[in-house]
Amino acid sequence: MAAQYLVKAPRRNGVAVKKPGLFVRFLKFMFPWKGDGVMDVVRKLIFLAALVVFLVTAIPLLTDVYTMYKDSWDNDKIIEIYNPDGGSAGTTENKTGEIMPSFKELLAINPETVGWVKIDGTNINNPVVQHSDNDWYLDHDFNGEQSRSGCIMLDYDCKITPEGNSDNLVLYGHHMAVGTFFANLKWYWDTIYDGSGMSYYKEHPIIQFDTLYEQAEWKIFAIDLFNTEEQYGEVFNYNNKHDFSSREDFNNWIINIMDRSDVFTDVDIQYGDEILTLSTCVWPWRGDMDNVRLGIFARKVRPGESNKVNVDAVQQNSGVVRWQWVYDYVTGGNYSYSAWDRRKLLSYTEEDAAKDGYTFIS
Repeated sequence: MAAQYLVKAPRRNGVAVKKPGLFVRFLKFMFPWKGDGVMDVVRKLIFLAALVVFLVTAIPLLTDVYTMYKDSWDNDKIIEIYNPDGGSAGTTENKTGEIMPSFKELLAINPETVGWVKIDGTNINNPVVQHSDNDWYLDHDFNGEQSRSGCIMLDYDCKITPEGNSDNLVLYGHHMAVGTFFANLKWYWDTIYDGSGMSYYKEHPIIQFDTLYEQAEWKIFAIDLFNTEEQYGEVFNYNNKHDFSSREDFNNWIINIMDRSDVFTDVDIQYGDEILTLSTCVWPWRGDMDNVRLGIFARKVRPGESNKVNVDAVQQNSGVVRWQWVYDYVTGGNYSYSAWDRRKLLSYTEEDAAKDGYTFIS
């Protein structure tokens, strides 16, 4: 028969000593306590210092993450309100010039609503608003409340009217760390170089952008990176060009966009096409540089035109134009050149090419 041992409670002066409660034991484990040795005190102080540092950094981070998800949940509630009639199939013109019924409930919540942007199969599915400046909606949501995610906004200088829109409608949105708002746009650029064969573009070549007065689809034709600070090199005016004064003005702007595009698609373009630009922040080379913007450019599906795109024809631009910092620290030299086939620019004639000294690619 195994021996049995009786564990007796500790005694002091013949009186049983009551064991400290769980809370007291926790305090004695965490904090310096009477009777601790020197090494125990040092260990506890180091642990407490590390805990304070962790909390100082972790709490704001966790708060930011929660805030971003809350912004996304709030957007999901707005999505339930917007129900376009039948969705978009190409471009559906609204000849009455009146606001479409699908926007009226949104306008009752926020009179600055001007549209809705969506890319099927992505997280991009948001109302679009417009203020008298480009600052307010950087940190205010659709309901006008303070928000880290802000709201997708149309450039304050762009026009959307029953009679027509600005030639280039520019939408801005934050690139949120949890993948919301315009964060998914970066996959267009990433999958050009990750060995997947531009898979994201091939899966999502169409943007749906509805205004108050029409439903429309837009074919993506360019994916560009831009510098915003002169100290790093060229600052190209991609987001401040909202209207074109002439065919030549339009052609020159498109050629500059295409020279800076990382891809060439099968989408043709011509003077008179409406352009849509989606713009967000990216950090393609260094996480501490906030000067780079990603631009996704699309043109509206023309009346009667199919919304189908030959995505297998997309090609990488081997001579993409960057800015000086990239040449100095990334590519190791300036190897840029105009490689786009300008026959895709239907309003660019042989006379234009002769004047520019350009030879059409065979």
